[in-house]
Amino acid sequence: MFPSTTATLHTLDNGLKVILDSDASAPVISTQVWVKTGSIHEGKWMGAGISHLLEHMVFKGTESFSGEELSQTVQAAGGQWNAYTSFDRTVYYIDGPADSAETFLKAVTEMVFKPRFPEEEFEKEKDVIRREIDMGLDDPDSRASRQLFSTALANDGRSQPVIGHLELFNEITHADMVEYHKARYTTENCFLSISGDFDPEEMLETLNTLVGDIPRSFTQQATPEVEPPQLGKRVERNNFAVPASKLTLAWQVPGLTHPDAAALELLSTILGGGHSSRLYQSIREQKGLCLHIASWAWITQQPVGLFSVSAEVPTEQRDALEVAIIKEIETLCTSQLVEELEKAKRMCLVSQFKTLTSASGRASDLASNWHEANNLNFTKDFITAVDSVSVADIRRVCEKYLLDHSKLTVTSLDPEETKAKQSTQKKQQSKNEIVSHTLSNGLELHLRASPRLPMVSIQGATLAGLTSETPATAGISTLLSTLLTKGTTSRTGAEIANQLECLGAGLAASSGNNTAAISASCLSQDLGTVLELLGDCYANPSFNSDIIEFEKKTQINDLLEQDEDPVSLAFRSMRSSLFAGEGYGINRLGSQESLAGLDRLSLSSHHSLYYTAQNTKLAIFGDIDIDQTIELAEKHLSQIRRGEGLATPTQTLGSPEEINLKLDKQQAILTLGYAAASIHSDDIHALDLLHAWCSDMAGPLFTRIREELGLAYYCSATQFHGHDTGLFGFYLGTSPDQLELARTELLKTIADISNNGIDAKTLDSVKNSWLSSQALANQSNSSMARLCAIDTALGFSPTHHRTIAAKIKAVTPEDILAAAQKYFGKQTPTIVTVTP
Repeated sequence: MFPSTTATLHTLDNGLKVILDSDASAPVISTQVWVKTGSIHEGKWMGAGISHLLEHMVFKGTESFSGEELSQTVQAAGGQWNAYTSFDRTVYYIDGPADSAETFLKAVTEMVFKPRFPEEEFEKEKDVIRREIDMGLDDPDSRASRQLFSTALANDGRSQPVIGHLELFNEITHADMVEYHKARYTTENCFLSISGDFDPEEMLETLNTLVGDIPRSFTQQATPEVEPPQLGKRVERNNFAVPASKLTLAWQVPGLTHPDAAALELLSTILGGGHSSRLYQSIREQKGLCLHIASWAWITQQPVGLFSVSAEVPTEQRDALEVAIIKEIETLCTSQLVEELEKAKRMCLVSQFKTLTSASGRASDLASNWHEANNLNFTKDFITAVDSVSVADIRRVCEKYLLDHSKLTVTSLDPEETKAKQSTQKKQQSKNEIVSHTLSNGLELHLRASPRLPMVSIQGATLAGLTSETPATAGISTLLSTLLTKGTTSRTGAEIANQLECLGAGLAASSGNNTAAISASCLSQDLGTVLELLGDCYANPSFNSDIIEFEKKTQINDLLEQDEDPVSLAFRSMRSSLFAGEGYGINRLGSQESLAGLDRLSLSSHHSLYYTAQNTKLAIFGDIDIDQTIELAEKHLSQIRRGEGLATPTQTLGSPEEINLKLDKQQAILTLGYAAASIHSDDIHALDLLHAWCSDMAGPLFTRIREELGLAYYCSATQFHGHDTGLFGFYLGTSPDQLELARTELLKTIADISNNGIDAKTLDSVKNSWLSSQALANQSNSSMARLCAIDTALGFSPTHHRTIAAKIKAVTPEDILAAAQKYFGKQTPTIVTVTP
């Protein structure tokens, strides 16, 4: 069922391999360069993070571009770019419009093969990475991950953090970095993966012009150490500022070339891969032993991988949870697994289909296939291997790898013992046409047929979210969203999860600023079943009191963990002040006090008022027949109560103030917030471009504060548009001793923006970048359906999102200046700092 790739592999005269995947379904392209080097290849620099440092430094300029020219060129061409370093690879990518392909390729190949490495930028960038190291040390998930790898893989390079240890990182010299680049960034140790709208022959000609002069060079071999067999149970426990323990059980398993790889992948899905899985249902839902639990198989080209179960658990239940997990694994080995195995296979297939929905996903999938297996069709081959796995295979690998307790590694990140609290008219179906139809109960549908892949995305938007809450009911929208799929008057949560995951389908609910959302995805053949489940969950949630209390406990745990995140603390305090603690100033998780007051009656009342047909819009995009889908929707969604459309309350604004908070972390955070525009304001397009400029690596914040001065690891902007007002914010993370200087420079930069706006040439580049990001987003049916649902819920037409590009193009420098002066120049911001 999974298609063979039509991509082709080519080798240029200098040994550089190129994967070409031509697909004209959208006018976009993804250009990626994969370097087969990561932290496990660092040799004498092992543990210093030199691969990650090198990834940062290639952005500082190339043979043809200075660092600033490089970012401006990519932005002007509409490119969305970034890079990442892992244990065994470093990847650089630029996604954007297809007609900018040559520009992207010139930029990304020069970064890899022809970097300048300006010495004056070296120490400055090292200081930026030091801030990133601090961030990792402050983040509990990062700490838990580091703890696991250093314990379970104690003797190979993966035991060391990719970013490096600070004391070793400090020892890296500029000469070391140049030497490492020369040894590892060679034509035979790198390859390109390009997917999108292009002609392959023309692309090869372009590549020969761009990189044909790069000489073939010797790759310094770096053979990673292999983790020896484990000879006894390993246990590592550490304390950290977390409200509940982060527990992981892990077993060493073989690598991707081993015949058991496919069975291990399916075993992880059966055991803990979703809400209908054994661990989730038995341990979380039935026994209530943990807050979150899942299993995963990390199987790569390295000879040793990990099979892990991860959970968040109240510390007093941690040891009991470990026993329960082991017991569940033992039970699985003797269980009937036929239905669970088929469900796991379907989930694996659907997950792989999802990778093909964008040029970036296809390029990454092909590159990963080549990197891991030297086989462009490895995904298809692996799916074939998955399909041949039997129940006997599952039992065999479970017994072989998971029942020998001498092979078990247990790690936990536990709370500190004492901690100071911080505080339709039917229309003819045609390509890209959106057809609108109103069901008998008043529910407005918007449908679009897109048969490229056999999948369907359903997105619903309800006029609710934060504007439907008060301080006394804070968190009710998030809690209600969680409960929608936890059981109905005719189905248990386990039955819902199992039915969905047997299809490889998904159903989820969430809540945001202006709307609450429900979304689903499935193979097209399963649309009727998924619509039936969606309608039942939306119309008939059971609101079981025991489940309510358990989910409240989970939400409180998330709230406590949020309190330990300095960035989250700064933004929540800023929003609360800016919006006087109401509406958009309410924390979406609520407070411990508000959650304590929420019960079955309050949830049922909130649901009855807001979750109605008249207050909701639904978009169904994908491989559908319009008429048949309308019939299915009438059959399954007409059970939603009609209700009425609701007006949104006026937002209250607080007086600007400055708030200084303390949190025992290593980094300092600064946020500035301004009241901004309504979603219906003509100013939003200028603000969107200001936001794009201020968030971009070529923008004034990044260029001045991070690049020129090296004052912050990150410095950016954020915004949202609300019903009658919105938020535009600036933020940065820095070291405490640089906070005042960073603050001064940020305020100067904002003042310069409000006084001068954006010049015409730069504005054209910003527009190209913004339009490119939209083109990339428009590849996905789910994102387009989501836009359509939200737009119509907010009172716009179903095709409103298609008009935005023209409005963006029409924005003038005068519009930008007027918006900057109106929202930044004439307002005093609310400022929040969080310091150690």
